[in-house]
Amino acid sequence: MEKLLVGEKKNNLKYDFRETCFGICEKQGNLLLVEKNGQYSFIGGGIEKGESQEHCLKREFLEESGYEIESMEKFITVDCYWLAGGKWPLNSLVNFYVVKVGNQKHPPLEEGHTLAEVDIEKAMDLLPLPYHKAGLKFYLKNKNQPRLFLS
Repeated sequence: MEKLLVGEKKNNLKYDFRETCFGICEKQGNLLLVEKNGQYSFIGGGIEKGESQEHCLKREFLEESGYEIESMEKFITVDCYWLAGGKWPLNSLVNFYVVKVGNQKHPPLEEGHTLAEVDIEKAMDLLPLPYHKAGLKFYLKNKNQPRLFLS
């Protein structure tokens, strides 16, 4: 499992820490993303206390997209030092999985979330977060390598 460092830790800043999981899911040449208030994101979110990465991602997929995950494979971890909102030092440890989904069980449950199928080549321009851009760039570079999907 590769780990990618994005950004630089500056010793004069006190970073808050957040660990998250996101799924990269392709459907017919498009990426499944979620849109909220004009901002696009991979489907996923923060790991709750006592929750495994896999459970977090399955929960987030159901909440944000209505899809159940059929299979998932951990793909890369991005360790990102950045300024959230342009001013808050944040260390985001982001676990990316390549995900396959079945049929949508229900519409997104989280208010204001809209599921979007975005052309994979246009997604880079829509994703504002530095760790999402890094994860997508790595995926595009390595997506044709053979994988063993886990359930």
